[in-house]
Amino acid sequence: MTADHSDAPIAGTAAPRWLPWLFAAAGLVFDLIAYWPGQMSFDSAYAWWQVRGGATTDIVPPVFVLVWRVCDALLAGPGLVFALHLVLFWCGLALLVRALRFGALAAVAGMLIVAWAPVVLLLRGHVWTDVGLFSALTFAAGALATAQAGSQRRWLLFALPALVYAGALRHNALPAVLPFALWLGWLVGRARTGTAARLRCALGAAAPIVLSVLLMLSAGASVQTRVPLWPMLAQWDLAAISIAADEMLLPDFMIGPGLDVPELAEAFRPWSTSPMLQNTRHGMHDPLGENYSATQLTRLRQTWLAAIAAHPRAWLAHRWHLTRALFGNHGLDWPHELVFVDDEVAYRDNPPIARNSSALHRFLLRPAQALASTPVLAAWPYLLIGLAAVPAAWRRRRAASGSIALIALASAWLYALPFTLIAASAELRYLGWPCVASLLAAICAWLAPRPSAR
Repeated sequence: MTADHSDAPIAGTAAPRWLPWLFAAAGLVFDLIAYWPGQMSFDSAYAWWQVRGGATTDIVPPVFVLVWRVCDALLAGPGLVFALHLVLFWCGLALLVRALRFGALAAVAGMLIVAWAPVVLLLRGHVWTDVGLFSALTFAAGALATAQAGSQRRWLLFALPALVYAGALRHNALPAVLPFALWLGWLVGRARTGTAARLRCALGAAAPIVLSVLLMLSAGASVQTRVPLWPMLAQWDLAAISIAADEMLLPDFMIGPGLDVPELAEAFRPWSTSPMLQNTRHGMHDPLGENYSATQLTRLRQTWLAAIAAHPRAWLAHRWHLTRALFGNHGLDWPHELVFVDDEVAYRDNPPIARNSSALHRFLLRPAQALASTPVLAAWPYLLIGLAAVPAAWRRRRAASGSIALIALASAWLYALPFTLIAASAELRYLGWPCVASLLAAICAWLAPRPSAR
């Protein structure tokens, strides 16, 4: 963190205080017209079924179900939780450009760059935990920047619940929250010295992480069925290694009788587990839907780890193919659902949801399928923009704009890199926050005005 120029006067003329809020309001209205009530994939529909009283599992993060249940009580359907995420996103952008005192042109340009970048614009229309994550972290960035720039400590009280929500919203979100938690701790203890200040910093930094974990445990206590997620990853890794080694390594209880390596190879795709689960003639058992015994899970874990140890090059090649699929361009023959879902997917007894049929929606989504296999809708250009902003951010590291850019990038990469090992699909939404964070870093490093000397 920095204690240098963060509160110094800003060179140039800041935009009128109302301008970022006007732009945010216009953006919110735009999104509501374009996407209401929010696009629902299978995961969204399954979460809503749990919200409505279906048997709960921890496949869907329980906090997402809890928040949606509150929203659903006020207005049935996905609309309110969808709108909540939009409000967090747009308010966060407005707070950030106001805190850094962007000029009028830079404020509008910066908000446009972040919000109307194709990946961010397209993902924002979905009812996904990934969207909730990047919206909550964008709001936290704006609130913490406001607390730092104007010494308005009350904004720490707004940032904290946003960080707690973000940390509990996805099973793997805590690494993304950590840099913001350290920022919060620094703000809590700054302008003080000695042991008491260090204690305040430590408590402030620990609060978002600890409260996120407590919220996850509390919300998860009422889950009816606990489903371990790692068997899905183990099954996919074992399938890839089996094909490379030309030897069936999957335990017999994970595959249908008669399934052999050539059949598995025919159905296997490097970008998702779904094709091999759906397209083999002899079938494969669902790694999340079966009630495996403790003995079977132990055997699966031992087989998985032994296969990686015996065939490390095959395993690394498989994870590299997934990494390229996740971070790179999507193939022409890949399903566009890896990028976006223009649907209101039904699940069991969920009431039907009317799809958005507005002209604006059609205008935005019509070209999306054609662009799904291009760099326009891939993560790598956004991540490169963030990396390109590092030198400017580092030069400004003693100013609020530079330190915020570095914090956002640290959060982005702490969140993105583990996907190379834990992802079981190349869905673009997984990298939604790294894309947003990279753009936030870029506008902070390149568009925010420099502090003037004291």
